[in-house]
Amino acid sequence: MATPLTLGESLAHVPRGTRWMLAVLYQIHIPIASTLSVSIYISGGSPSSFFGSVPWRLALLLSWSAYLSLLLLIKSYAELFLPRTPVAVDKKIVNEGLLGVGVGVIGLMVAAALASRVEDNRVLASCTGVVAAFIAGLVAFWVWLARTYGGSDDDAALELESSGVPPAADEPGSAAG
Repeated sequence: MATPLTLGESLAHVPRGTRWMLAVLYQIHIPIASTLSVSIYISGGSPSSFFGSVPWRLALLLSWSAYLSLLLLIKSYAELFLPRTPVAVDKKIVNEGLLGVGVGVIGLMVAAALASRVEDNRVLASCTGVVAAFIAGLVAFWVWLARTYGGSDDDAALELESSGVPPAADEPGSAAG
């Protein structure tokens, strides 16, 4: 059996409702759980005083959560609405975006800054700015992904015309419509 080349082929056996459920679960569980667990662990059980004394700590932690949330949103968007996306791109999103940058780079930076109880607002603001730059990069990647592997109905109609398959009766441009 040949390995699937696109997400549409690889996820053909997964019901669309299951993919939607996973998309919602990604948005609820992973960023929130990771942020809460890190904040409780590092603050020693009293997050209000830990984050209240140096407000940039909370901004840094929330920006990391926003990165994770956006990355998983892009992954879910590709699975739900971009079936022509290569499976290799999806694997790169997980391996490099989530594990490499999200956990490896940003996660370690956040953990180091919070565990060492950095109180200098300039350091924490700079770290937050680095995470914001990664978020801007994710938005640019999402735009590229949608433009590259998305397609309008006009593109699908052109593909059907070039393949010689007549359009269905309810499609625009059909002889019956």
